[in-house]
Amino acid sequence: MSTKQPITIQVVSLQWKWLFIYPDQKIASMNFMQIPKDTPINFVITADSPMNSFWIPQLGGQVYAMNGMTTKLHLMSDKDGDFRGSSANLSGDGFSGMTFVARAGSEKEFTDWVDRQQTAKPLDWTTYTELAKPSKDQPRTEYRLKDTDLYDKVVEKYMPHHSSTDTMRGHG
Repeated sequence: MSTKQPITIQVVSLQWKWLFIYPDQKIASMNFMQIPKDTPINFVITADSPMNSFWIPQLGGQVYAMNGMTTKLHLMSDKDGDFRGSSANLSGDGFSGMTFVARAGSEKEFTDWVDRQQTAKPLDWTTYTELAKPSKDQPRTEYRLKDTDLYDKVVEKYMPHHSSTDTMRGHG
């Protein structure tokens, strides 16, 4: 149990890579996540690809990532180190390379990493649509989050857009 404030990380499963969005820190990273040791992490997970499975075996269980919806997972590392994360769900040609590093370290290491991202290239919807194209063995990349609604836009991309009037009339 920790007395530290949890950190929220929004996870987007793409073909064949992982995007980690830190909404409170206004940064994002591809295929790499930095977390402070002994700090609860609240993962909010979706997919912009076929159904997948988010898994960091050394830190806890797995949970499915599906488009148009959000799933949650709560983990915490009690030791420093690099932990291998991956997909636990066959998802096509690039599945074997769909891995990432989850690095747990000190609070200072986390803060320093966040501070360095403030000068990284911006991540907005236009950049995201390029990233979302299927690609294999995507390198670790960091971003400054320019579009703070990015995660919600990914989830909503797969939701039908009906007005409440249409639904009440039986048209939705």
